[in-house]
Amino acid sequence: MNPELTSIEILDFRPTNYINLEAEINLAEAPGIVQIETFGVSLNSEGTCFYGMQVESVMDRIKDNISLDQLSRLLVDVQQDSTVITDSFISEHQKDLLNTVFLGDAPNRNKINLLIANAISPNMTAEEFMDRGEYENEFKQVIGDTKAAYDISEQDILVFGSNGLLICGPHCRHHETLLCAYLQFKIIDIFLQQIFSRIWVLGDDVAMTSKISETEKNDPSVLSQIRYRISKLNRDVVQFQEILDYVTEALQEIGIPDEPTEQTGRALYARLEISGMKAELSRRAVDIRKNVVTSERYLGELRERAHATEENFIGRLARQLDHNTSRLCQLQESSVRSSHSLQIMQFFFSGILAFQILDRVTGDWSVVDTLWMMDFVNTMVKGNPMVWFLISILMWVAVAVSATKVYALLNWKSQGLTFVKLTLGRRIFLDKLKLLLTRKTVSKEEKQFDGGRTIVKITYVEFDPREWGGIRPTITMEYDEVNCFLLVVTIVYNKRFARKSEQIMSAGQLKEKVLTEFENFDLFDMKSEDYSFRDLACDKRAYIEKMIKHRKESESVNAKLPRPDL
Repeated sequence: MNPELTSIEILDFRPTNYINLEAEINLAEAPGIVQIETFGVSLNSEGTCFYGMQVESVMDRIKDNISLDQLSRLLVDVQQDSTVITDSFISEHQKDLLNTVFLGDAPNRNKINLLIANAISPNMTAEEFMDRGEYENEFKQVIGDTKAAYDISEQDILVFGSNGLLICGPHCRHHETLLCAYLQFKIIDIFLQQIFSRIWVLGDDVAMTSKISETEKNDPSVLSQIRYRISKLNRDVVQFQEILDYVTEALQEIGIPDEPTEQTGRALYARLEISGMKAELSRRAVDIRKNVVTSERYLGELRERAHATEENFIGRLARQLDHNTSRLCQLQESSVRSSHSLQIMQFFFSGILAFQILDRVTGDWSVVDTLWMMDFVNTMVKGNPMVWFLISILMWVAVAVSATKVYALLNWKSQGLTFVKLTLGRRIFLDKLKLLLTRKTVSKEEKQFDGGRTIVKITYVEFDPREWGGIRPTITMEYDEVNCFLLVVTIVYNKRFARKSEQIMSAGQLKEKVLTEFENFDLFDMKSEDYSFRDLACDKRAYIEKMIKHRKESESVNAKLPRPDL
């Protein structure tokens, strides 16, 4: 609520007991409607919040003969405005507790209506008003479904409804204290009913979490879901325990008023049944606390199960890591031996190659047997000792340097690798995946049988290098053949072997190209990936609020667009 639309004046307060204030509301109304709205607010330390106002006029009715139809519309407006006023001065933690109980719908929380009137028209007995027809329908507009009606005196009647009560007569204002005491217990009753309903929702969420935890071996994303759900549910349990502590404290602080001495007051006291409400609500709060404790124990069990699941998952990763590390160590040792052998062979091979070149040049069939070369060979080579040896050594060095340069160039190109690893964990159609693999050149296939899973690794090289920037990447797919999950996709791309005229692809482009190819094959099972039925109740409510907000924004944008002329 904007500050300029409301005015609050504090009338009386004690920092630890209560605060009484008066609020004036000046919200914008529809054209042609003028509303002057001022009501008092009283907040007590036990949590009771009273809103009160005296209706002076509604529409064309001034003070008297105000219809229940008009009054019902006024009550809806008052309930909305009172919620906005209260939200402006309660703490964020209190709002959070209310949203936990009402599943994010705290602005529309229940309120009890108490209507006090000096008279009602027509003037009939309580039994005559309960006609299951026109009169009861009128009462339902302001106090909900009617439950009972009583004559507490010859001129005063009392009507009970599901959302409040109506008392009419010349003596009814004398019993405001008794009525307020009843409202304190009644609103706690309604609040406990809401908590009880919310506890059942919490129990459903715990049960769904337990079912999700049983699919850990088949669904790789279960562990993160369990962690999130347990964290949220544990937070709700802690808040419910805090709320029940507040309710228990409020029931201890609220006192039962003494029975009035006059006849009308005693009749009203008997009909309200205040004396037994405190003990009944205390027992109900204890029962709800037992349900909360039970949910907490179930959560503890789920926490232990999740911990065991996480340990099993970490154990599998550790065993796989040990296996991979052992293979890498063996490959490293073999690579070192091969490297040393290759260096020695390269050293001797360059010498053999150099000598073979010289033999081809200086052999019997070569140019040294020609007349124009014979004088040079006899003079420079055969006539001078060690010249041929030096020429051979120089030739060896030249060939060795050339071989080293070629080796360095190839080694440099081999180091221009781009590794892209996509951890997907998504459900797939296995038949479509196999159809995709039939169009690839598969170079390697591995299978690992792990309990209820069969992990398959397929490695293939793309066919057309022009689609990949001039070089064919090597792609490895790891999937669960039994549970139909695509787990990991690894792309190895060497950009240094790509043609200069071609566009070298980045890691992001490689990812998008591979995923686009999967989507074109309709590889992912989108329907099976819809886990919205597993969502927590608070998440479902948040999604509904988001959709409502989005719809209102769309309607607002559409309303601002100019309409075409007809």
